[in-house]
Parts: sequence; C-alpha cells; structure tokens
Amino acid sequence: MSTLDLGRIERQAWQSYHEDGLMDIAFGSLLLFVYVGSTADRLHWGAIVALLLVGPALALAKRVVTAPRLGSVEFSAARKGRKRRVVLFIAAAVAASTLIPFVLGGEEWLRSHNTVVSFGLGVLVFTVFAAVAYWLDLRRMYGVGVLFGGAFTIAELLGTPLPMLIAGSIVALSGTARLIIFLRRYPRQAVGNVPR
Repeated sequence: MSTLDLGRIERQAWQSYHEDGLMDIAFGSLLLFVYVGSTADRLHWGAIVALLLVGPALALAKRVVTAPRLGSVEFSAARKGRKRRVVLFIAAAVAASTLIPFVLGGEEWLRSHNTVVSFGLGVLVFTVFAAVAYWLDLRRMYGVGVLFGGAFTIAELLGTPLPMLIAGSIVALSGTARLIIFLRRYPRQAVGNVPR
C-alpha cells in the first residue's frame, strides 16, 4: 500500500501556483519603477505610487489569471506563515536601507564610502531575494537576487541607473514568457473559490 507524501504534494501545488510568471513581472516592474524615479524628477512621486501599487496589483492578477486556471487550493498554516515572514522581512530590509545611512552620517558619509555602500546595497538586495527564494520555496528568486543585487551595486559604482533598467527588463520579460507558457498550459476553468 503506497502512502501519500502530503508535504511534497503541497510543495508541487505551491510551485505550480507560482509558474505564472506574475511575481517575476511584479519584481521586474518594481525595478523599472525605481529606474524611472531615479531618472525623472517630475515623475518621482508617480514612481513611488506605482511601487506601492505593485503588491495589490500582483494579488489581483493572481485572482484574475491564476486562480481560474488552477482551481481552489488551501495551503497549510506553515506555508502561509512563510508568506507573512517574507513580507515582514522585506519591510524590515526597506526600513533598514532607509534608516542606516542617516544613522551613519547622512549623504556626506554615503559619498565618502561609495564603494562600501555600493556592495552593501547589493548584498542587502540579494539577501532579500534569497529570503524570498528560501521561505517561498522558489529557487529562481536566487537568480533574480544575483541579477538585482549586481544591478544596484553597478548602478551605485558607476553613478547611472541603467543597470536597473537592464535587470528589470530581463526579469519582467522572463516573467512575461512564463505567463504566456502558463496561459497555454492551463486553460481557464469555471471555479468558485480562489487559492490563498
């Protein structure tokens, strides 16, 4: 008599739920918004608003695109706890990256320690994506972390946001390709419940 490995089944369902490429598109868009905000002062606040809307837009896209194709999935409390952990960790990382420079001495300190700051920022960005990859069990996020961390470091060292445009475009286009494959693989179904 064979036994079911419920943990493995849930892991496969979770990974299928994230095959749609929407998270990649969201992260790629985030970096593109950062690029826009750093190159056009008059669009700065528009870029900030767009950044705040990426999360809700991703959740809405999951309900509209993914749920009708994969049906209803109720993930375990442990899996949901990992999601909350990721959100809290990202919020803490953003707060730290904002506050630490002021604690250390503000813009003057940043300018005098540009190399350290550049690599530190890259490491911080990679660490955030490594946490996302580990806690959400999505290995491709390690690659996104390397790409984004490298983009932030190079952008700071060279004094140009162009690496962010390149990295954001690569991830967004990769996510779009994943989305197209997902839509072809999973036709829309009539379902009443939404995965959480």
